[in-house]
Amino acid sequence: MRLVYAVFILLLVLMTSAQCQQTAEDWYNKGKVLSNQSKYDEAVKAYDEAIRLDPNSTVAWTYKCAALDSQGKYDEGLMACDEAIRIDPDAPDAWYNKGNVLADKGKYDEASKSYDEAIGLDPKDARAWAGKGIALKNQGKYNESIEAYDEAIKLDPKHAPTWYNKGIALENQGKYNESLKANDEAIKLDPNLAKAWAGKGSVLVDQGKYNESIEAYDEAIRIDPNLTEAWNNKGIALADQGKYNESIEAYDEAIKLDPKHAPTWYNKGIALENQGKYNESIEAYEEAIRLDPNLTDAWAGKGIALENQGKYNESIEAYDEAIRIDPNLAGAWNNKGSVLKDQRRYNESIEAYDEAIRLDPNYAATWSNKGIALKDLGKYDEAIKAYDEAIKLDPNLAKAWNNKGNALYIQGNYDDANKAYDEAIRLDPNYAAALSNKGLALEALGKTEEADAAFARARELGGN
Repeated sequence: MRLVYAVFILLLVLMTSAQCQQTAEDWYNKGKVLSNQSKYDEAVKAYDEAIRLDPNSTVAWTYKCAALDSQGKYDEGLMACDEAIRIDPDAPDAWYNKGNVLADKGKYDEASKSYDEAIGLDPKDARAWAGKGIALKNQGKYNESIEAYDEAIKLDPKHAPTWYNKGIALENQGKYNESLKANDEAIKLDPNLAKAWAGKGSVLVDQGKYNESIEAYDEAIRIDPNLTEAWNNKGIALADQGKYNESIEAYDEAIKLDPKHAPTWYNKGIALENQGKYNESIEAYEEAIRLDPNLTDAWAGKGIALENQGKYNESIEAYDEAIRIDPNLAGAWNNKGSVLKDQRRYNESIEAYDEAIRLDPNYAATWSNKGIALKDLGKYDEAIKAYDEAIKLDPNLAKAWNNKGNALYIQGNYDDANKAYDEAIRLDPNYAAALSNKGLALEALGKTEEADAAFARARELGGN
């Protein structure tokens, strides 16, 4: 019995000795396995054990950096990468991983510099070129980002995510056909790359191909039902088709997956507003604002909803907040001008319109709105000039033609007013107000029968 016990003790000692003899490389390899299993906490512990045994292990510090980055522990990750670089400044992987952490922190310029260090050490590192492309894209440097992606593709032509990312940069340049080709190449290389299907859907929306875009989003969702961006973007495509109930269902699915994604709440607000559900839309806008107080679109959307409820002072406050965040927001200035006009604060409204025009002189609707304010002030010649500017910018703006007709009619210029109304009706044959106004002009010209016909058609369409 004593012999058996002695053998057991000996085996235990040998096993313990074997465990103690695990090398830094063993722990590092264990960390890699755990990282590949997304067990990042355990991976970091393994890398720490490797570092304990070999404090100058560049690879252990480098991969610890990557594991911490995957956990969102960016500052700790940067310290680990910096330690790897201190030990070996010529370690390309350490510079590459540092670039990843900086990019995840939103420090894209610094990330680009880190990727450049990695590329300088290893010009054939496709990952570093692709990472640099993403960082440049996020800085709005689309030409440079595409050059980086092309370099990555030259080195690794079968890496589907790089093709997908190149597609995003091309889309942001308005090169939709090229973007589609890039996304299709990504899909050909990896048919299960859900983001590439979602990217393709986004480009198809840009091209107005809504049914095809929804098919692409549905494929992305089939592959990855938890892809928030696919649900959100599907909602946008449905809303653009006027399918607001279905779009809200898609937004709700996105919100269920990521309740803190402010743009989805904003998009839901738009859909609700288009249904005339102003209270619910305001609630959605306010949730977007709570999550991102600097989301100017949400403040502007809230302003529109409040305006539609006749809450003009609150509406102006919302537009003012949007303008405070971004003083160059032409749309908010235009909308503020419209609310001031509705309050008959015409001089103030014209000041707001002028600011919108200064920021965007090619915004035809603002010129038309300014014309209305000038007309209401009795400044008919100036109003007509404003309408003419709107028409020059957008000859198909039926509302500007109708409003020009109104100013001409008030001046007693019935023949030219009638011609302006005719142009409005040509552009929009169901424009009841223009038909009714044409009737008045014809009546003033003594053309009673034609006037009666115009009035009758306006009544058919629901006009007065």
